[in-house]
Amino acid sequence: MKKFLLLCTTVCASLFSQSQDCSDIFISEYVEGTHNNKAIELYNPTNTAIQLDGRYSMGRDRDGAGNPMLMAITGLIQPFSTRVFVVDKRDPNGTGNEIAVFTDLQAKADTFINPVYVQNNSPMYFNGDDAFALVKDGSVLLDVVGKIGEDPGDGWFVPGDPFTRWWTVDNTLIRKESVRHGVLVNPEVFNPALEWDSLPVNTFDSLGFHRCVCAPQGPVGINELDKSSIFSVYPNPISAGNLMIKSEKELRGYSVISGSGQVIKRESIFERQRYYNLNLPQVAPGVYIIEVEFIDGTKSYQKLLSK
Repeated sequence: MKKFLLLCTTVCASLFSQSQDCSDIFISEYVEGTHNNKAIELYNPTNTAIQLDGRYSMGRDRDGAGNPMLMAITGLIQPFSTRVFVVDKRDPNGTGNEIAVFTDLQAKADTFINPVYVQNNSPMYFNGDDAFALVKDGSVLLDVVGKIGEDPGDGWFVPGDPFTRWWTVDNTLIRKESVRHGVLVNPEVFNPALEWDSLPVNTFDSLGFHRCVCAPQGPVGINELDKSSIFSVYPNPISAGNLMIKSEKELRGYSVISGSGQVIKRESIFERQRYYNLNLPQVAPGVYIIEVEFIDGTKSYQKLLSK
């Protein structure tokens, strides 16, 4: 096995414990879209801002080479917040390897990265058969999507899945809210269903915020919601169609979640506003939660009813 993997296995095995929960950044969203629509969202699960410059790097392990191509990343991630990195292809007239990233994905970017494509040295141009690693201080593995050193063919799928659906190809993967840290040791088998939810290709609307039990509010039960919430929703009971959020503070984003934890709709809000109209898909009768995140990073919750 390559030197990188040996070092990661030795160092990371000693770190893999519950003490690592909510202690360092990890990959919260993975976008492997068509053409150059590639993005990685990192989440800071701590109560302290984390400066990336000089310590953190990330990149792909091309075709199972066993030695990820890493590039340094920069920027600041506020507590319980995210930073979105998108491939830097923005020329609307680009063709071939220069095809522009979709404008709705460009709008989600905090940092554009890796503008020049070089076949054997392009860390952000991952495909479904490339593991993607997040590394600290040059050698400590903080997270990985896939398995370093393995070429899975077209991509990784859930072992035993009778439909053999590739999860890492033409897909958006969102980390489950129960995940408290990244994959600290290169896995023997990568099973994407254990820690990830899967959304269709070129789905970008969940980029920019992440729901995680590490946040101060933690997991919220339907019967534990703050009845003094500083926002309101109309109409309630809800139905398919328009829904309005009215808030005392400027909005950053929201999630509508079923009682079983399934995300029905998630969206970031980029304009500074206290009112927001959203279009809700048809939902089954029952109890739902709407989680609203404000521009200052705080969150609030309300119960929604569907009849």
